[in-house]
Amino acid sequence: MTKNTIHTQPHAEVPKSETFEESAGGKTARFLGSHLWKILRYARPYKTRIGIGLLVNAMARMCDLLPMVFVGRVVDLVTSSGKTGPANPNDFLFYGLAVLGTFVGLAIFQSSSDYALDTMAQKVRHDLRVKLYEHLQRLDVAFFENRQAGDILAVLSNDVDNLENFLADATTSLVRLVITFLGTYGILLWIDWHLALLLFMPLPFGIVAVRFFATKVQPQYRRARLAVGAINSILENNLQGIGVIQAYTAEKHQALRVCTQSAEYRDAAIQAARERAKFIPVLYAIAGCAFASLIGIGGWLTLSHYGPTLGDYTTFVLLAMRLILPLFVFGMLINQIQRSEASARRIMELLETRPRIIDTPTAVPLKEAPVLVEFRNVRFAYPKRPPVINGVDFRIGQGKVLGVVGPTGAGKSTLIKLLLRYYEPFSGEVCINGIPLSHLTIESFRHHIGYVSQEAFLFFGTVAENIQLGHPNATLDEVVKAAQIAGADEFISKLPQGYDTLIGERGLKLSGGQQQRISLARAILRDPPILILDEATSAVDTRTEEVIQRNLNQFRSGRITLAVAHRLSTIRNSDEILVLVDGVVVERGNHESLLSAGGVYKGLWAVQSGDTDRAFASATAGGPGHY
Repeated sequence: MTKNTIHTQPHAEVPKSETFEESAGGKTARFLGSHLWKILRYARPYKTRIGIGLLVNAMARMCDLLPMVFVGRVVDLVTSSGKTGPANPNDFLFYGLAVLGTFVGLAIFQSSSDYALDTMAQKVRHDLRVKLYEHLQRLDVAFFENRQAGDILAVLSNDVDNLENFLADATTSLVRLVITFLGTYGILLWIDWHLALLLFMPLPFGIVAVRFFATKVQPQYRRARLAVGAINSILENNLQGIGVIQAYTAEKHQALRVCTQSAEYRDAAIQAARERAKFIPVLYAIAGCAFASLIGIGGWLTLSHYGPTLGDYTTFVLLAMRLILPLFVFGMLINQIQRSEASARRIMELLETRPRIIDTPTAVPLKEAPVLVEFRNVRFAYPKRPPVINGVDFRIGQGKVLGVVGPTGAGKSTLIKLLLRYYEPFSGEVCINGIPLSHLTIESFRHHIGYVSQEAFLFFGTVAENIQLGHPNATLDEVVKAAQIAGADEFISKLPQGYDTLIGERGLKLSGGQQQRISLARAILRDPPILILDEATSAVDTRTEEVIQRNLNQFRSGRITLAVAHRLSTIRNSDEILVLVDGVVVERGNHESLLSAGGVYKGLWAVQSGDTDRAFASATAGGPGHY
């Protein structure tokens, strides 16, 4: 391992199988809700809003409970009026107005609490989604090559929305439940602690039931969240390739794949519902025992004058009924908390994933524009695969063009990934101006690059917006000039709204050649010191390619250009051409010298120029001509 790889870190990604197995084991109960606690730290910036929401919620609960206390006082007034003389009408008026006041207070405080906590939840959801996206942008390419896009989208969309529901609804309900429960028991203890104990006795059984339910249902919700990600991945992939599916009449097979994955989600959700169905009767039984004790024993104590007054007993019964509802709300909350915990786990796993390619502690910005690119005995292999690059050396100076050719799988695109520092070489160094890439900050180096990938990727938006991706402040004149060099202005000007034409998601409204030319214009507009072209004109016709090549010959002046191509006409005018076979540079030189050598390059050229006899002779001659 060389110094280039010292700061390469493995992804902290948890394999899906491990995630579910852990959730099904004894660790579940031990870490119940641990990921939700981690998520709640994103609510800290809004602690004032949360405090206000909790305070006015407590006041709302007080307004909600007081009417039942007033009812008890009114009952005592009525029952005692015949014994101590007629009741004062003003007392009834007072309690009537008091009840009205509590309802007005309940309306004001409850709506204020809901607004405070709901807006907090929306802000946290926004912050969390932005945080996730910004974090994803920092992860290296290898992460996205190993993770399905649909699964990532499920985390960004479904799981984040699920947490918003938790923060807005579950937390509000939980606070309401706790305050109601404590307030109710506080009033009951104040009225008569004997009867309060009757209601409290079954509570420990409820706690045991809740813990048992949480342990049983949590794995099913985690399994369901994983299934949602898998379904999204299949759907996204299939919708993008719907034309291929139809062309191969694979509709039934793909529908079966979706059905199978959807069944996984269905089964997990049904199992969770089954566990919940077992839990609800337990709550009913506990609540029934508590209420039966209050009615049976409490009623007898009141009648025997060993208990509270009739009014206080009435208040007791009304408040006890209010305690039953929180028990069932708590059952639903546990259900929602388990769903949210499953989402929180997936979110935290994503946030805790660390990139493998990072700036070293001693990395410095690249202050001067690149004038020299070097590969020094570079070797590289993808994880668990044979070596792809085997001791590659080359130098490209300012104003020079290096072409790279070779059979499919020779390692051409991997060279570009190493230059972009998507990956680190296993040994050797990639240097800019004599400085190893690992000694430079990633952002400062990539800022000097214009890159046209093998598969042109366009974003939903206008043509101009796509060209301006790397230079958002560019003027329309600069955009048009870049498009002219890329041979794109001709067809762009014929579009319905010209450069303001919406091109649809991934540019599907354009042909492959048109997409490629817009991608090339994007790189040209940036005016980069290093221009990387990976099959940049493979999808355009010969006439358009000639126009583009002629324009690029002028644009290449004063910059470093690395061009990878299968179509040799694209790189025939390069200052130097490297021929790669199995990651080894088997030939190098300009077009004429390579043809004279009679090796691999000459064989490739013969195939593309139509001289099949010469190509076959070169391919079967062995040695450097074998490919």
